[in-house]
Amino acid sequence: MQTFSFADKYTEVGVIEESEYQRLVEAQDKATGERYLCRQISLEEYTTKVYELCKTDITLSTQVVSPFFATVHEATYEAKSRKVFVLMEDFPMGTLNDYLYSLPDDEFLPEATCWSLLACLVEAICQLHEPSRMKDIEHRFTRAIVHRYIMPRRIFMVSETRCKLADIGWSRDLLSMEGKMGYIQGTLQYYAPELIVNESYGREVDIFALGCTMYEIMMKRVLVEDDPEEPLKALEKIRLPLIITTYSKKLVNLVSSMLNPDPKKRPTAFEMRTIPEIANVLKAEFSI
Repeated sequence: MQTFSFADKYTEVGVIEESEYQRLVEAQDKATGERYLCRQISLEEYTTKVYELCKTDITLSTQVVSPFFATVHEATYEAKSRKVFVLMEDFPMGTLNDYLYSLPDDEFLPEATCWSLLACLVEAICQLHEPSRMKDIEHRFTRAIVHRYIMPRRIFMVSETRCKLADIGWSRDLLSMEGKMGYIQGTLQYYAPELIVNESYGREVDIFALGCTMYEIMMKRVLVEDDPEEPLKALEKIRLPLIITTYSKKLVNLVSSMLNPDPKKRPTAFEMRTIPEIANVLKAEFSI
């Protein structure tokens, strides 16, 4: 990790989201004019151990090469402010959230597009959850990661049928180590029940969030309303299996299975990877 001053090299041009301990902003290189996404994390109240882990994971993220994740350009730590800045590639098409809600009210994505976007996200989650099984990837993660933050605002569009997942999840893992998990408005809409009640959780929470995201891709509205006062009551309003007549039963039933309140009954990313509609996209578009 480098040690340059973020403010000396970059200009902040827009805020995407923020909480007490972290921000995601758009930044512009003062010398070249190039734009990047920048994850900013405050470590002011954290121990040296957390900083060292953060440094290790950021170094790892700069080495991972995958068409399914936002590429990390560079990173720096400012000792005076105790902040980490991670610069990632920019996406002119914006987020999946931007793309969905820019469509006319009566226009919905074709089913083939839904499968294509799902294939990108499933492959990304496979690489996070079980990197040891990704033998054909030269630069892969060295440990399993639960992202915990899969949602349309954290997914960036490469084209109308391709997307990348940003923020591999290390920031949330590290923040949770010392109980500093600030609430960001809108995130509860993608939280699995076990996260809301503070039970032990695993990679299944990412599958639930993927289900919420796929529902939004198909319907252009959130599945769960954001209610920080009574989030469990909001989840109880979900009726499964979903009834969506504009898409095939196969796709709708798959999304329903991701939303199962019992984490053990949700499909894994590797199980979904073998579904023909997903496998065919990965083979045709990415030679996987």
